[in-house]
Amino acid sequence: MKMKLGLNFRLSQSIKLTPLLQQSIKFLNASQSELNDLVEEYIADNIFLTAKDKSLLLKKKSASHDSLDGNYYDIFNSEIKNQTLREYLIENISIFSFSPEDQLILSYLIDSIDENGYLVSSIDEIASSLPLDEKPHIDEIEKLLKLIQNSTHPGIGARDLAECLLIQLKLIEPRDEICLLAISLVKHYLNLLANKNYDELMKNLKCNNLDLEEAIILIKKLNPKPGLIYQKINKTSFVNADVFIKKINGNWITSLNEENSIELKIIDNANDYIESEPNQDLKEKLQEAKWLIKNLNERSISILRVVREIMKNQINFLEKGESYLKPLTLKEIAFKLELHESTISRISSNKFIETPHGIYEIKFFFNNSLNNNDDISSKSILHKIRSLIDNEDSKKPYSDSEICNILKKSGINIARRTVAKYRIKLNILPSNQRKV
Repeated sequence: MKMKLGLNFRLSQSIKLTPLLQQSIKFLNASQSELNDLVEEYIADNIFLTAKDKSLLLKKKSASHDSLDGNYYDIFNSEIKNQTLREYLIENISIFSFSPEDQLILSYLIDSIDENGYLVSSIDEIASSLPLDEKPHIDEIEKLLKLIQNSTHPGIGARDLAECLLIQLKLIEPRDEICLLAISLVKHYLNLLANKNYDELMKNLKCNNLDLEEAIILIKKLNPKPGLIYQKINKTSFVNADVFIKKINGNWITSLNEENSIELKIIDNANDYIESEPNQDLKEKLQEAKWLIKNLNERSISILRVVREIMKNQINFLEKGESYLKPLTLKEIAFKLELHESTISRISSNKFIETPHGIYEIKFFFNNSLNNNDDISSKSILHKIRSLIDNEDSKKPYSDSEICNILKKSGINIARRTVAKYRIKLNILPSNQRKV
C-alpha cells in the first residue's frame, strides 16, 4: 500500500462571537438579580469600575447574610407550595375513585380543615351537617379522614397538635429508641413538655436526661402547622419589576425600575492611572470597563423598546384586564423592531412588568390566537374560564357545555372539548367533582 503526502485547501465559513457580543447575549438572558451578581463580579475584577450608588451593594450583602439565619424543618420538606391547601387536598384525593356519598363526605372534611392543616369540626358535627337522608356511620367518616391523613403531607387532617405530631413521627424509619420515646412523650405527656417539666417527664418515661433531650430535639424538627406550606404565592411579594407602566395624563408611560439595578461608572482618575503606569493590560481593562457599561446601557434600551412595542398591542389589557389580551407573537415584535426573534425571546424571559393588574413576566404577553381569530387570544379565554368557575354557584357548578354556551353568548365560538382542554390546563376539576 502506497502512502502519499499532499496539501489540500478547503474554504469554509464559520461564525465566531466576539467577547463583546457574548457579553451582550449573557446580559440579555440574565434576570435583574443575576445581572447584579455578574456586575459585582466585574467590579471585583476590574479596578476601573465602580458603582454609582454603593447602597444597593451593601443591601445585597446584608440580605445574603440574613438568608443564612433561616430555620427549616429538616425531616419533612416544608418548602412553600404555590397552591392553596384546599386545591392540594382536592387534587390529591381526586386520583381515587369514590361513590357520590363518599365524595360528599370528603368535600365536607376538606372544607373543615383550616389553613394550619387541622380538622376544626368534630366527626359528629360533620356527620350531622351532611345533606343525606341516611346519615353515614362515624366509622365511615373516620376511614375517609384517615385516607386524607395518609395520602397527603404528614400531619394534615389532624384534630389536635398531638395527633399532628404523631402522624409525622410514625413515618420516621428506622423507628429507633429515641423515636419511640418521642412517640410516647407526644401521646401521653405533651402538656408536661409544654410546661418544661423535664424531671416529671424523665420519671414517667423512665429515661435519662440525654435521651429526653434527643427526643425533644426530634419533636422540635416536626411541623406543628403543616397546612401553612400550601398558600398562593403573591408574585409581588418576591418579584421586583424590571419595568413600570403607568397611565399619566391619559398616556401609558413605560419606565425602567432603576432602584434594583447596580449602575456602573468609570473611576474618576482612570486616565491618570493609565498615564502613570503605561501598561497594555491596564489599557485593555479600561476598554473592557467601557464595553461593559455600553452593553448594560444597550440592554436597558432593548428592554424598554420591546416592552413599549408589546404594550402598544395590549392597550385593552391595560385598560380592562387579562380577559382582553390580544394575540401576539415574538415574530410580530421582532419584525416591528427589526430585531431577531431570539433577541426578543431573551429579553422577554425572566424580566417582569408592573401593570395596573399586577406583575407579569414579559413573555406572558406572547400568546396565540383562538381559531385564527386575530382579536381573541388563548390566554384571554383561559382567564374567562377561570373567572366563570371562580364565581359559579358551588352547589350548581358549570359543566363544560354550559361554559361553552356562556362564551358563545359573548361572541366567542369555542367547542366543548376546547373548554375541557383549557379547564384541565387550569388544573380545575370537572363539574361533578367541584359540586359541594
